[in-house]
Amino acid sequence: MTNRRRLAMGASMLAVIIAAALGGHHAWSQPFPSKPVTVIVPYAPGATDREARKLAELAAKQIGQPIVVENKDGAGGAIGTQFVAQSKPDGHTLLYAAPAVITVAPLVGKPPYKYEDLMAVARATNSPHVLAARADAPFKSLREMITYANGNPGKVVFGSSGNGTAVHLAGEAFADTAGIKFNHVPYRGLAPAITAALGGFVDVVIGLPSAINPQIEGGKMRALAQFGPTRAPALPDVPTLKELGIDLALGVDIGLFAPKGTPPAIVAKIDDAFSKAIESDEFKAFAAQALVAPGFLPAADYQRVVDAERALYAKIVPKLALGDK
Repeated sequence: MTNRRRLAMGASMLAVIIAAALGGHHAWSQPFPSKPVTVIVPYAPGATDREARKLAELAAKQIGQPIVVENKDGAGGAIGTQFVAQSKPDGHTLLYAAPAVITVAPLVGKPPYKYEDLMAVARATNSPHVLAARADAPFKSLREMITYANGNPGKVVFGSSGNGTAVHLAGEAFADTAGIKFNHVPYRGLAPAITAALGGFVDVVIGLPSAINPQIEGGKMRALAQFGPTRAPALPDVPTLKELGIDLALGVDIGLFAPKGTPPAIVAKIDDAFSKAIESDEFKAFAAQALVAPGFLPAADYQRVVDAERALYAKIVPKLALGDK
């Protein structure tokens, strides 16, 4: 091969490499969003996807592209969460869920993703866990319940929405902090646990205001405490654990998550769009009806909340002998 041919081939190869590099750079640096954004809700249709759809409607006006909400439920939220964890980190596929799908699931089982596979993007709402007793329980306040539990070890029956669920772990975190022992009975969801309490088979349940309030207002259950750091608007007369001397704050901080590696500039743009949606009068009115509190947090602050929840549950789970690891 002559030197001239070698030089020509080298120049051709260099041109191909440069073109590929420039082409790849151009593709990655396309403005976000360059197509509709998909938000995955990893649960069956219900309160969470209604919330997500309202926010999608409002945030779409900010980013200039449609935001499509899809339910991908199954395996306790693992199917939808895995779908997002394995998606491109380009901001076009997001998860809208409670942190439990990544803070709890990997601790109690073997989902097809790790805690580190998703990153917090923006918190949308926060609701406190509420500890409620059946109306005819042998105690009328949190202090009376703790005294009764200490005098009758294992006699206070706590009905949860399932073994290893966030509600179960919230109950165990409370019991651990308060120095008592519950007799835990798991049910297939919160509704059956509430039904069991109304039937006298369970003494206390833990749930969100949207599930508990109808029973409280109907006089069938009594709210003993809420687990949030401050009193929720939906429960202005119910004291927090901290007010009652129990150093614990736990709630459900629902928000957006993205695959790890999503560029900061894209995260910032999503934050901006959803912060405006969450703080709008229209969403505040929607949230009031749904008994949730708008509570926007940007990515870094939301990540700290999620990390703290993970750390708390990582201490609780080994004490319960849960999981299949």
